[in-house]
Amino acid sequence: MSLISKKSPEARFWHWFGENESRMFNFERNQEQNLGDLLRELHRINHSMTFEIGSETEGKREFIISADGKREAFPAVIGLAEAAPTLPRWRVVKFRPRRTNPCLIGIGDLEFSSDDVLATLEQEGMRIGVSLFLGDASHFDDKIVGHIGFLLLDYTLGEYDVEKLVGTVSFHPKERSSRLTKLPLRDLPLAFDQLTKSFSN
Repeated sequence: MSLISKKSPEARFWHWFGENESRMFNFERNQEQNLGDLLRELHRINHSMTFEIGSETEGKREFIISADGKREAFPAVIGLAEAAPTLPRWRVVKFRPRRTNPCLIGIGDLEFSSDDVLATLEQEGMRIGVSLFLGDASHFDDKIVGHIGFLLLDYTLGEYDVEKLVGTVSFHPKERSSRLTKLPLRDLPLAFDQLTKSFSN
């Protein structure tokens, strides 16, 4: 048995990553194969895990390890990130972080700008229910809108908080009325954090 095979799954992954670091850093040169190889290696640890690679900034990239919204994969994400060695050209990030810049997310012919999305919050015990209002009723595909909506939530609140603190999530056409105050999506993090702080008061 080789020394590599005796290592933990996390150590084997980072050994592979180290050997392929230059290829991953320049993944655009053969994007389909490089990203496919990286996903295959992640799936050796947990099949729900996925990743994002950020754009190069001052000679470094972010390597974001995600549970892809699967709570049962959280321990695997944490274990892999915490086992990461020092990588001079990389910043390893656990879970999709909050982002503040406006974004455009689409699937097929349907896409939404975060600037055009409204949201409401409602306390549900120790969790927070979130409703997003996006698009119009005449072109409202529940499945696709829901998929985009969860991506927008991860982008706005961060993957960890969405899974750990968010309760019921619903999606509605933008014109749907609500008894709750509708907020622009960019204002959601502050209101969300204020509401979660009230849990401990």
